[in-house]
Amino acid sequence: MFFVLLNRVRAYATTHGLLNRGERLAVGVSGGPDSMALLHILTRLRSEYDLKLIAAHLHHGLRPEADGDADFVNRTASAWDVECIVERADVAALARSEHLSIEEAGRKARYESFARAAPKVAVAHNADDQAETVLMHFLRGSGTAGLRGMLPISHQSPVASRPLAVIRPLLSIPRIEIEAYLSAHELDYRIDSTNADTTFFRNRLRHELIPFLETYNPNIRQILIRAADVIAGEHELLRALIETAWNDTTLPPPSAPPPTPHAPRPPLSFDLSRYRSLPLALQRALLREAVHRLRPDARNVDFAPIDAAAHWAQSAESGHTADLLGGLCLRIVGSTLSVASWDSANHPTTQPPNHPTTQALSLPGTTAFLSHAFTATLLDSVSLADIESNPDPFTAFLNADLASFALRTRRPGDRFRPLGMDGSMKLSDFMINRKIPVDERDSWPLVCCGENAESVLWVCGSAVSEMAKVSEGTKKVIRIECRKLND
Repeated sequence: MFFVLLNRVRAYATTHGLLNRGERLAVGVSGGPDSMALLHILTRLRSEYDLKLIAAHLHHGLRPEADGDADFVNRTASAWDVECIVERADVAALARSEHLSIEEAGRKARYESFARAAPKVAVAHNADDQAETVLMHFLRGSGTAGLRGMLPISHQSPVASRPLAVIRPLLSIPRIEIEAYLSAHELDYRIDSTNADTTFFRNRLRHELIPFLETYNPNIRQILIRAADVIAGEHELLRALIETAWNDTTLPPPSAPPPTPHAPRPPLSFDLSRYRSLPLALQRALLREAVHRLRPDARNVDFAPIDAAAHWAQSAESGHTADLLGGLCLRIVGSTLSVASWDSANHPTTQPPNHPTTQALSLPGTTAFLSHAFTATLLDSVSLADIESNPDPFTAFLNADLASFALRTRRPGDRFRPLGMDGSMKLSDFMINRKIPVDERDSWPLVCCGENAESVLWVCGSAVSEMAKVSEGTKKVIRIECRKLND
């Protein structure tokens, strides 16, 4: 039987291009049955592929028997003439510092260790692991990327500048056949006591849920594995659609200052009308793709937050922001839908154009400020009815008795009292309420007065201040028209 198994692993590796002649290959060896079988099989294939094997073991510091596991792996690797690298990691501390589960922290530490050993690592995931993974992703509401399960070969960058290829030579082999192989070769192995701990999600699947499902269909494992194969093929077809939609919908990134080591990744932006014209399934797929590009280490992205975000984006208005997941948010500004980190959303990487912060308003006359032209005219008389019925939000009538009219952009601490309001409010809150796009607020033109232009009289296009109200007793009125310079 073990010759048949060796041939099946060889054929699987050939079909999927897992092994290359003369390469340095780390083997993730925990000391458990699967990893010991994998290391033994690869020693049988070593001369055929001229492989330089390295048994890579990570001491997690979680169990009392961990010292014995590391010693066992070291001794066995030496007996099989395989180089062995044993590293230690405080997984519990890593989990606390990065707010990860013990499982996720252990996985992160392992792959970082593997990447230091070699650019490619073989891990011992088998067919039963594949069935468990597919079921786990199904229960978490994964998309097709998760439901296809683990791949024969995948690529990730767990350590900066150290890309890592992960191969799974045993992925088509059931656990029962691996156990038979170990018995036939009289191979020793270690048992991880935590594998029986059903407080871990995967262990509950393995020891409780799958045996229960087998009472409905004894072939549930094979069905899950076959479903993963089918979905993996269909996912490749979907990728072509997603790439086309991505290229047709995304916008070129704005100019930004050079990135710093801890700066958030720049936002990814879509043309809103094109995005909304896509089928809902493609809208969700684009958001999921954006999450993976902004959070390449994110795993098990659930369906629910993606679906909720896609529905929100269908009808939300400009200036609004919504949570996505993993510290990311959606933001609509004008005709653009952006996916960004909350830090990036609160501190945009694009800066407002260079401009004078304050400029005197010519009265009468025309003043250019930013990309607008402000034409001010003094009126000796004006009908209140005409002012109240003014249909143009970019034309305002202000009390001319005020002095030192100026144009500027907003300042920290600005307050504004809209016409008819009893008290004042933060200008920033007013801009949010009026749905002024977040990326335009820092360069939005304001008409002000006072020695330091401290009083906001008109938020152009939105509202006049109660302070500048024209009433029956107003002697002189200033009419200001604001027009885009390219209009």
